[in-house]
Amino acid sequence: MKNLNILKRTVLITGAGGGLGQALVNEFFSRGWDVIATDTVDNITRLKNPDPGIRRLPMDVTSEPSIQAVFEELKGRNQDLDLIINNSGIDAYFPLSETPVGKFRDVFEVNVFGSYRVNRAFLPLIRKPGGRIIHVSSESVKINVPFMPYPLSKQALEGYCRTLRLELRFLGVDVTIIRPGAIRTPFLENLKNIKNPVENSQLSGPFEKFARQARQEVGKTGEPEVVARFIFRIASLKRTRMFYAVNNDPKLSIAAILPFRLLENFVYRRLK
Repeated sequence: MKNLNILKRTVLITGAGGGLGQALVNEFFSRGWDVIATDTVDNITRLKNPDPGIRRLPMDVTSEPSIQAVFEELKGRNQDLDLIINNSGIDAYFPLSETPVGKFRDVFEVNVFGSYRVNRAFLPLIRKPGGRIIHVSSESVKINVPFMPYPLSKQALEGYCRTLRLELRFLGVDVTIIRPGAIRTPFLENLKNIKNPVENSQLSGPFEKFARQARQEVGKTGEPEVVARFIFRIASLKRTRMFYAVNNDPKLSIAAILPFRLLENFVYRRLK
């Protein structure tokens, strides 16, 4: 892997208060980068690295005024960005056929439109040519599973990123997707407390079976520091591909190439 020959670069990281976000902040800062760590007001306070060289800025990716405030602050300092890492993300579990649209929209507001807002707002600050945008997706995009809107949002994110890469190539800005497998973060802890939010749900039986099995189906988990190190390597490449995978589960890759009818019957038998 051939590294870019540039000194003291700057990265803006969203979702910096989470497990992978904190690992990304520490990895890039330890490598000599200027780090702008952003997250919601509550989450940014959880960032453990106290080094004053890391700039902590509260920013909610679902709020355009919040994003604009950070943009204006950086613009006022004549701050250029070499890299944006769209790491913010949330998951949820509910029957898509019964849950109010607001809960479904919430997942997309962070996982899809959050990246859209950030990229659009900070595009004027990204170095051209040579800047880069990395989106943290998920290996779960490979299949669709009942009661999980998260893979749907990541599939939408990846479709957006494909088009964005085509557009920004004209400006010399690179767009890349990272598909990590399971990471040892609070995301995994959520699997222990899956509950159907729909009262008197007609799908309560299959949902309960899904909740029990979801805790057992997590494959090999990677440490956030390992994934952050991998993302740093990709960020340092002179040229990148559209997709990179790290710690992916072979079972998902196999399931992804099965005819849908076989997958459908398998899921039905497991959850009936």
